[in-house]
Amino acid sequence: MIQMIRYLVKKRICLFCIVLLAMFLILLRRFFSLQILNGAYYRQAFQSQVEREEIYHGSRGNIYDRNGNQLAYNDLAYSVTIEDSGAYENRRTRNETLNRTIRQSILLIEGNGDSVLQRLPIAVSGSQEYEFTVEGNRLLRFLADVYGHARVEDLAYNGRLGYEEGEATAEQVIAYLCSDPMYGISDELSGEDLLKLVSIRYDMADNQYQRYRKTNLAENVSLKTMTAVLENQAELPGVDISEQTIRRYTDSLYFAHILGYTGPVSEEELASFQSRGILYDRNDIVGKAGMEQAMEEELHGRNGGQRFYVDNVGRVTEVLETEAASTGRNVYLTIDRDLQKAVYCLLEQKLAGILLANIVPSQEDSSNLNIPVQDVYYALISNHVIDIERLGRDDAGMEERNLFRMFEEHKSEYLDRLGGGMELPYGSLEEDMQEGMDYILELLARMEIYKRDEADRAGETYRQWQEQEISLKEFLQNGIAQGFINAHGFPEEGSYSMLEENLRQLEAMILTGLQEDEDFDRLLYRLLIHRGVITGEQICRILLEQGVVADTGNDHENLGNGTDNAYRFIREKIQNLEITPAQLALDPSTASSVVVDPNTGEVLASVTYPGYDNNRLANTMDGDYYNQLLNDASLPLYNNATQQRTAPGSTFKPITVAAGLTEQIITPDRLIEDQGIFELVTPSPRCWIYPSGATHGAINVVEAIRDSCNYFFYTLGYELSLDNGIYQESKGTEVIARYGEMFGLNENSGIEISESAPQIADEFPVTASIGQSNHNYTTTQLARYAAALANKGTLYQLTLIQRIQEGAEGAIRPAAPKENRTLDEIVPSAWDTIAEGMELVAGNNRILRELPMAVAGKTGTAQQNRTRPNHALFIGYAPYEQPEIAVATRIAYGYSSSNAVEVTSDIFKYYFGLEDEEQLLTGRAEVPENSGNSFTD
Repeated sequence: MIQMIRYLVKKRICLFCIVLLAMFLILLRRFFSLQILNGAYYRQAFQSQVEREEIYHGSRGNIYDRNGNQLAYNDLAYSVTIEDSGAYENRRTRNETLNRTIRQSILLIEGNGDSVLQRLPIAVSGSQEYEFTVEGNRLLRFLADVYGHARVEDLAYNGRLGYEEGEATAEQVIAYLCSDPMYGISDELSGEDLLKLVSIRYDMADNQYQRYRKTNLAENVSLKTMTAVLENQAELPGVDISEQTIRRYTDSLYFAHILGYTGPVSEEELASFQSRGILYDRNDIVGKAGMEQAMEEELHGRNGGQRFYVDNVGRVTEVLETEAASTGRNVYLTIDRDLQKAVYCLLEQKLAGILLANIVPSQEDSSNLNIPVQDVYYALISNHVIDIERLGRDDAGMEERNLFRMFEEHKSEYLDRLGGGMELPYGSLEEDMQEGMDYILELLARMEIYKRDEADRAGETYRQWQEQEISLKEFLQNGIAQGFINAHGFPEEGSYSMLEENLRQLEAMILTGLQEDEDFDRLLYRLLIHRGVITGEQICRILLEQGVVADTGNDHENLGNGTDNAYRFIREKIQNLEITPAQLALDPSTASSVVVDPNTGEVLASVTYPGYDNNRLANTMDGDYYNQLLNDASLPLYNNATQQRTAPGSTFKPITVAAGLTEQIITPDRLIEDQGIFELVTPSPRCWIYPSGATHGAINVVEAIRDSCNYFFYTLGYELSLDNGIYQESKGTEVIARYGEMFGLNENSGIEISESAPQIADEFPVTASIGQSNHNYTTTQLARYAAALANKGTLYQLTLIQRIQEGAEGAIRPAAPKENRTLDEIVPSAWDTIAEGMELVAGNNRILRELPMAVAGKTGTAQQNRTRPNHALFIGYAPYEQPEIAVATRIAYGYSSSNAVEVTSDIFKYYFGLEDEEQLLTGRAEVPENSGNSFTD
């Protein structure tokens, strides 16, 4: 028995050993296959799982002035990036991982003082609701992308979501993107925090078919943020630091409107580039305005990149292809940097001087469009120079707290008065109450409760309101009944009690709305300042406390003890340009001047006042600063040189002379008697000198240019309109338009940046002949015309581009030639006649006459609004014999053309070195000789 057991054990051990040996041989064979026969294959399969591509962005070319001074360049910076490099079991795991990583990254970036990119065209409103920041076709394109459609036309009713995709609200878009099938974002986040996360996920989704493409989380981050990211990379899978170049601008205040700025490429821009066969990446930076946009294809560097394999831990195993990125071309402008800056300063000094000449100490002195100092105090609030939101904060200063407490008391009282005043007929109310009632209707119109257009057709109710016969309450009550007050959301109408209930709800809504309305607060500040409740001393002390102006040592104390007064204080700050015309945004606060080489059409200076800091709009836009610019009443984003249009006034008269001489209406010797009133048309216009009881007498065309005699030019306009002795208005406008076209006033000037289209008058040829009627031109267009007068007959296309260079030391090529033309249609005698007249204009003007060189010019005054000052214009050139520069200057609402003359005279002095720079660029207001709102041309 024992032997049997031993036998069986030995047999089983033997069998086990045989099985074990067989398994070992099989395993050995498998190892041989893996390591020897197919080792290379499996090794490559293990190591080279993924082919990746990395883009190297080419840097932009620089922009220089004509003398090689750098205006735009690139700076090295660092961005925080993220790439989806993980392996996930399912969509839910992927969403949770990415959302957690992004959220942690946002907290880290913002915790170190930087901000994350937010490119989604959705924002959070003041009421904490989501709203779109684009509209029209851009909004539809965005919605099509969100819902996965290649074409806008494919947007349709989505049965699963239960709404029309093309009509989706911002709230619905956010909810859709947060849903589990999309980004799987929990409802723990809301508002800005949720929007940032959704925006980054949306940017990453743009790269979903290039999974390892990096997406920028933040750009131009601090060293502190960069260090924090690198230290926490283990907890932030896929997050890294990348080098980038950012755009910088020197002297941005003076050049912003010419240079423009850069920003991330939009979907529309990307599609446009790709349709033209130009390769751009979603992370590319492109020109958004100015020369950055106009010269995009020259400035933009060519992207390079690398294709390579990475193993399962992200190590590069093999480089397949490498292409170096290249720098864009350098662009040299025709602009002279120093001249540009000087002209800007001269304009600012003159604007401040005009303001000082017209600011008066009380409202009783505000005749002839003078500016009561109370308007200056209020302008500091209305144009956001004084931050009224700071007044009620916990950290507010003593002066701020005192003003806030006073304001709140008067606001409560005013709201109570408004509530009672709504019961009284409008005509019986005091002026401040009437302004309040008017504002209530404005508020209701903004809330889309008051339908103005329908009220106009409401018959008797609207008439009674216009005649000030009924109360606001009665107007609203009738409006609810008649339908021009939107009662949507109120109880159903029908009975009188329901109507009364609707009205009570509306009144409550009005008072609540006024309590929270910032514009209403500004209205009340104005009323309180003009009533003297808020004093100038209080406003000035707030300026000091908020750091708007510097305390010179005793300012605060002197304002408090009566040693100084607010009127003198505020004038001193304007005099020293501590408070600028742009900050006040009173008339005048804008101006422009364009200096051209009349022998080439090159623009030497194109200045618009005020400017702005385009560094804060470039790369990643500073949204708060952009909104500040949008809300600035001086419109700093608006290029007054190329976009602001006004009537040219008497600067147009040389064209009328060219028409009259060429059409043989007059000869250089013909005399026309100034009768004061031109009675051949109705209404009968007057010569500008006639209200003083004088006329210009019998004068010829040269003298008419010198004296800017309106009557002489009315006669030319009238006679140009005669058809077989019969006055035909259409003929006159056709002739004037034809000669305006010869001088390029029917087309853009040729300048490469955005420019408003000109408008030649098409009515009233008699007044059109003196530059009134409905003429409208930009300063650049007037400068082009002035250059043609200076060179006597060659109309150049204006240009800002002098030359283009391939790289830092590459070949230089001149700008592409533009089509120019000679004005052969105009009789040769016209040029000498016009030049002689324009020289006499300068000789008749004391400021221009005192220049140590002969110059030529023509003044112009244009009245656009009887409640605001006249526009001041001047065109001219110098020297008279062989012109080197032609200039057009416009001061919108600048009172008198003599103010434009004074600025242009200083430009001549600066350009030709006729006066020391220190004497011209003083940094102080330059008070004009003539401060009145007068016509002298």
